This record gives sequence, C-alpha cells and structure tokens, in this order.
Amino acid sequence: MALEPGSWLALLAAGIAGAAGGWLAGRRGAPDGSVAPVLAGPEPAGVALEASGALVAVWPPDDPAEPGDWGRPWVTGSPQALAGLGGPDSALPGLAGVIEGLVAAADRLRRTGNGFELSGGGWRATGVPVGGQAVVWVRPVVAGEGLAAVQGVPAAVWQLDRSGRLVWANGAYLRAVEAPTLAAACAGAASIDPVAEADGRAATAGQGSIKTRTVTVAGQRRVWRIIHTPLPDGATGLAFDITEEVEGLDSARREVAAHVETLNILTDAVALFDARRRLRMANSAFAALWGIDPAILDERPTLSEVIDILRARDLLPHEKDITGWKERQLAAYGEAGPLPDEMWPLPGGQILRVAKKRLPDGGLLILFDDITGTAALQARYKTQLEVQNATLDKLAEAVGVFSGDGGLAFANAAFARIWGLEPEFVTGRPGFDGLVDRVRHLYREDAFWSGLKARLTDPSPAARQETQGEITRRDRTVLTWLTRPLPDGATLVAFADVTAARKVEQAALERAAAFQEADQLKTDFVRNISYQLRTPLTTITGYADMLAQGVAGDLTGVQQNFLGAIQSAGTALADMIESILDLAMIDAGQLTLDLGDVDVRTLLDETAELARSKAADSQVLIEVVCDPQIGLIRADGQRIRQVLFSLAGIALRSTGPGDRITIGARRLDGCVRLWVEDTGQKLDDQERAGAFKMFDDRTRRGGISLALVRRFIEMHGGWTSVAAGPDQGTLVACRLPLVAAMRHAAPELDLVS
Repeated sequence: MALEPGSWLALLAAGIAGAAGGWLAGRRGAPDGSVAPVLAGPEPAGVALEASGALVAVWPPDDPAEPGDWGRPWVTGSPQALAGLGGPDSALPGLAGVIEGLVAAADRLRRTGNGFELSGGGWRATGVPVGGQAVVWVRPVVAGEGLAAVQGVPAAVWQLDRSGRLVWANGAYLRAVEAPTLAAACAGAASIDPVAEADGRAATAGQGSIKTRTVTVAGQRRVWRIIHTPLPDGATGLAFDITEEVEGLDSARREVAAHVETLNILTDAVALFDARRRLRMANSAFAALWGIDPAILDERPTLSEVIDILRARDLLPHEKDITGWKERQLAAYGEAGPLPDEMWPLPGGQILRVAKKRLPDGGLLILFDDITGTAALQARYKTQLEVQNATLDKLAEAVGVFSGDGGLAFANAAFARIWGLEPEFVTGRPGFDGLVDRVRHLYREDAFWSGLKARLTDPSPAARQETQGEITRRDRTVLTWLTRPLPDGATLVAFADVTAARKVEQAALERAAAFQEADQLKTDFVRNISYQLRTPLTTITGYADMLAQGVAGDLTGVQQNFLGAIQSAGTALADMIESILDLAMIDAGQLTLDLGDVDVRTLLDETAELARSKAADSQVLIEVVCDPQIGLIRADGQRIRQVLFSLAGIALRSTGPGDRITIGARRLDGCVRLWVEDTGQKLDDQERAGAFKMFDDRTRRGGISLALVRRFIEMHGGWTSVAAGPDQGTLVACRLPLVAAMRHAAPELDLVS
C-alpha cells in the first residue's frame, strides 16, 4: 500500500529498530508483521556494517513496484546508528530535509532500475539495482570526508556542521588555533578569531565570505586571507598566509612610489605605458615638455591617443606619411630585440632623443631627452674642430699632438712636410718609436729623441713642463722646437724651420757689428776732431781777446769791427764744438743728468734776459708767457737752461727787426710744456723733417743745436716737436715730466732724518 513520507520514514525507522534489536540479540531476528526478516550477514560483514553506521533497505525482485506502493523491503542497520535515533518509534530528523526526494528516488529505482545518490542533514542515500533487487543504502556523512588530501597542505582547512560547530580541521588549522588534537579543537570550539567564528556561522546560513585580516598566529602578527563557503550540511573554511605577498605588494608600492618620485626629479620626460598600451605613469617633465594638462594624463590615455593629442597641437615631427609613422611607433610593442633610439626634430626647433624599452610585463617605457642644446653644441664643436684643423694645416710651423703613451694623435700638414712623411703615415696614428725610425736619417741624436719621449710619456709634474730648444739637422736645416703639456694628458710638440731667419740674423749681426764699429769710428773721429779744433780755436780767440784789450796797441774802427767778427765766430765755433762733444758723450752713454729742483719761471726769465741782451741791436721783441706760480720740476737745471738758451739763440738767428720771440711754459697733467715761438721765416715740411739732424743741409736752422736739445729732453723722459707758427715763423715745443726719468741720472742719496 502507499505510504506517506513520514510513514515511510517511520517504517524505515521501525525496521532499523527491529534490525538493531535482532543485532543486539546476537543473531538474525524476525521483526513482527510489517517488514521482511532482517538480513544478517556473516560475522565480518556485520562488523563492517556496524562500524559504518549505515542503514540498508532491499526490495526483492518479486516485490510489487507499482506507483505509490511501498512494498516489503528487507531492512537492516547499525545498532549505533539506531541508538542515535532515539528508539523504534522515533523519526530520523536528519533525513527530514531530503525525505521526499528519497521516497521518489526509491520508487523510480524499484520501477525503472535508475540508480541515485542524495545527501542532506548529515546523511547520504545511495540507490542501486542489484540483480533485479533494489538496494538503498543510507549512511551518515563523516565530517571531513573527502578532505583527507588537504591534511598536509600549509593552508588551514576546516569544516563546520549546520549549527556552526567545528567538526573537522587539518593540521595547519590546529597549529593556527594552537590545539593539540582535532578532538580538543572540536571540544573547545577553537576558532581563528571571533570574526572568523561569526563568518563561519554566517556561511552555514548560506552567506559566504572572503576577507583579508591581520591575525595572531604562534605569537606573530600575520596577514591571512580567510574564505568561508556554504555547504548543504554546514560550511567549509579555508585560510592561507599572505603576509609575504602583502609585504611584497607594499614593498612594490613603495618602490613604485620611489620610482615615480625619482622620475619626477628627472629633467627628461618619461612616460610608462602598460601592456594594453594605456598610460600608466608620466612624470612632471613629460607634462611640461608637451604642455599637456595633468588632468588629461590622469585619465590614462592610450599611446595612440597621446600621439593624436601631440599631432593636433603640431608637436610631432613633420612626416609625409603620418599614419605609417604612427603605426611604426605603436609597433614597438611587438618588435623583437632592442629598440633603437630615434631623433625627433620638432617644428619649434627642438630636437628630442626618444629612447624606448619594453618592460617584462609587456609595457613600454618611453624617454624623451631634449638634446637641442647638445646638438647645437656638437655642431659648433664640429665646426670649430674643422676650423682649427684647417687653421693648423695653414700654419708654417709643424704641430703634432702626442697622447700619453707617446702615440701621434694629430699632426698638421706642415708636420708631415717638414719631416718628409707621407700623409697616410701621419693619419695612421703611429707610435713614437715608429715615428722616430722614419725621421732618424734627418736627425740622429738619440739623446734628443729619448728626452722628448720622456716628456711625452712621463706623467710627473717635473716632466710635464714647457720646454724649448733648437736643433740642426744633417741637411743643415735649423729647427726650433717646443713642448707644451695639454690638460688631457697629451703633449703638443711644435717645430719651426728658422734656417732662413738664422741666416738673416747672422747677416744682421754682422751688419750691426759693422755699423757699431763705424759709429765708434765716427764718435772717435768727432771727439778727436773736436779736440784738435779746440786747440787752434783757443789760440785764435786768445789772441783776438789780447788785441781787443790793446796789447798790440790801439786799433782803428775798421780793425775793431774785424776783430769783433773774429771773436763772434770763435764763440759760435766754440759752442758748436761743445755741442758736438756733448752729443758724442750722450752716444757713448757717458753723459748723466744732475737732477735737482728747478724753478721754471726763474729759468724762463733768465733765458729771456740773455736773449734781450743779444737782441739789443736787432730790434726783436722778446716776451715771457708763464704763470708765476708754475712751481718746481725735478730736472737737470743746467741742461734745461742749455736747451732754452739754444732755442732762443736759434730764434734770434731766424728773426729780424720787428719780429717777436715768445718764451713760454705751462703746467699740464703730469708734465710741463716749454716752448719758444718766433715770427721769423716759416719752415716748410721738408725743413721741419730734417730739423733735428746734425748735418742736414736742407734746413736753415737747427742742426747740431736742435739735435742736442732733443737728446737732452729725451734723457729727461720727454719729447720735442717742431711746427709752424699760427701766422708765420716756427714753434719748438718740449714736454718734460714733473720728475725726470732716472735711467740717465746719477743715483741720489737717501737722506735719513
């Protein structure tokens, strides 16, 4: 007859109870009425059934299998399982949730032979057809069944029953909760922490969770990821230690932050794109270089979008095929091997070096280096180097630059020419010894070559000094040479062919010696002639003076006139001889100045007074133009007086009645200007040019007197000039320093007070 699920359950419970009673009696027993005799197997099978805690119902082949008909199954079971049900009349509460499915599945099994497997409430029911019989095996689900494989894994794994109580755990869980055994953990309801306990209860109610928390394990703070998963009969938990992972992520974040901070310090623009070609990071120099709003960069545009932004702003190199150029830029993601650097000449005149590097995660790093200044500097350096090389090649001097090891690093064309070397040999950067072997036939002095090599290769400060000298080669070529250390450890060696110059110098020396000898002869001749002239002149002037004094008697008027002419000529000749002797002494360096304080105004008055006495009969006006407070100068008073007397005498000889002579002085900045101006006949340019020459027949005035004036003024450190007067006549001016130069003066005594 058909039974309700509860009745079926009661029937199964009654059968199980009867079976338990028979089992406890020790052998097979037959329950009364409603079920078939209990099947009791052999002793080993009974022991196995008892140990399993299972219940078994068997429908024989001849049992009716009509819908709704319960039939008469044979039932047997474990007495322990039956004892847990509370007696023969108790229901099996653990099966209440799956009883309907179990009844339906058992009915289909009897009628169609389709096996099944159901679980719930801590029980698992399995139905299988066996030789025409229908067998249903109901057994309790053991906590942790199927989890034996995770017993030794480092992750903590545990299982909770429907009420949230711990029923099973692996060794990692026991170590985490510091429980010695599973039984102790279950008895103490050991949990990782209160939060995990609450999450476990929520999972038994169907609410799973995945949480990451810091927990204390074995006295250490660790980061765990705890997962609770609902099950039909409870929940399972999984927890694994992710401390190293979290610390690694934190370290990675700090490292990335440090890298970002470092990149922001760089002056080069850097952009980092991820594997999806989207901007991951760009430093501040990148935004500044392209003038892109940081808000746009925060939206993480793709590389293609960044290129489009730069193109819209006309910040990319001008390319005919901009589409192809863009594709080549994007192709850097897929290219194999190292990525070559590129040069981007921008429309604004900037030149960028663009370096790309693929990253291990598939990303791409792009660095933009503004080399505008560097490129301009390199261009200027290259141009300057070419100009310098061209300039050195144009030099007549042979120039070579040797490196620290003695090798010839550079040489101009003159270097190859002066030593007879082929240009190919020079540009091949030969070593010093190889170079010497090629030129030894021209100069064989080993001491010179070894000394030169020491200066090139010895880095000590004593050796790296500028040196120079002169050599004469076997072909009679005279070369001067010098070595000069360069800042980079190299040494410059220069040779100059001075053969022609030495010949000219030798000729000049010989000519100078001849001139000196001739000049000495002239000086000696002048001195001797002056001496020889002075003796008869003294006799002439002496007898003229005696005649003028009346020693030979009274003279007539005509005789006195003739005698006056003789005396005047004698005086003029005596003055000329004295001037010649002074010039000779100056040329011989034997005339020195006797310096003292000279009152300029007094000196001018004395000169004017003397000139007036000589011009008494010539009706020439003589005047003085000078500030009475002009002051003193340091000079040789006798020589300056001689200069003014000579200039006044020259002016008197060049003037006539009605003319005027001006003797003047003016104090200027650091000097005094003396002058004598007359209104006599003006000198032309040719006469002024030869005015200071002793024996020049082109001038009507000057000669020895003006030559001596100029030499006296020059000995004081001044200079003399002759010029035409404002209207007519001649102006002779002398400039004297306030303190005469000491090179022609006798040393003065230092007076100590």
